[in-house]
Order: sequence, then C-alpha cells, then structure tokens
Amino acid sequence: MQTTDYVAYLGHHIQADELNQSQRQALEKLNQILAKLEKGIKKEALLLVAECDRKVNDEHEWLEDYEAEVEISFWLKDSDPAFDEDQDNILVVLREELKHCWDGDLENYLGGKTNHSEFQHWEDHPMKDEFHCWLYHCLYDHTELGWLDILRIGSIWVDIKPRLQHFIELE
Repeated sequence: MQTTDYVAYLGHHIQADELNQSQRQALEKLNQILAKLEKGIKKEALLLVAECDRKVNDEHEWLEDYEAEVEISFWLKDSDPAFDEDQDNILVVLREELKHCWDGDLENYLGGKTNHSEFQHWEDHPMKDEFHCWLYHCLYDHTELGWLDILRIGSIWVDIKPRLQHFIELE
C-alpha cells in the first residue's frame, strides 16, 4: 500500500522525451540512489524478519505475531519554491510491506535484479534501455508525481516499522 499525500505538485506532466540531458542525468542518479537504498532496506528487513520469525516460533518468547513495513518519505529540496520551513515538505510517501515480500523470490522486489522499467518493451521510448529499481518505478508509475515533480526531491527518509503482536484468548 502506498500513500498519495503530496506537497502541491507542478501539475504539468511532461513526457520523458521532453526532458533535457541534465534532467535525464538527475533522474538516472536518483534511480541509482534508490537501487542502493533498496539493498540496504532488504538487508535490514531480512534480519528483522528472521529475528521476529525466530521469536514467533519459540514457545518461550512473548511474541505471537508481527507485521513489518518500510515507509519512504520523499522531501522537497530546500531551494524549491514550494518549500516552507514551517511545514514537513513531503512530496510523497511510499509504504511497502516487508514480512512476506521476498517469500520464494529474493530477486523480484526491493533490492532485487528485476528491471521494473515500465518502458523496457516500448519501441521508441527514451528510457527503453534503462534499468529501473522498484522504488523509482513506484515514484513515476504508482503516484501522481510527474518527472518534474520527481526532480524536486531533495532528501529521502526511511523508517522500517516492526509491529510486534501478542494476543490472549479469554474463553
């Protein structure tokens, strides 16, 4: 599940072929940063899930069940005209479930080797030959952000949130 809470976005969605070389390079750099970020999230999430699974399966532990998710917030650049120092300045927040996300397939999700490019099979798309990580794909395909809005990202904040659960049945 992903949120669609936005700071006012530019509203003018340009096509990828309208981007100049500098903009394309900035987007490619962001994709590389997100791909590296995914590997870190994957490493930490797999450790967290393994530890929680161990506790759930140990009858001497208090933990009965758990959930885990990652929340990735994309913040405006300080130099953006819409930046307001009295506000959060969050462009968009993505949320991904972590507990079962790699069940049986470590290569198709966060930190994997799958190319998530929406354009890889398009004959003449300027991004046809690019590798897109999952989070980059989510930004342009699962949110209302256009390419110019994505270029407004100045920082990224990651929260991995475990929710530890215990229950008691009263008969």
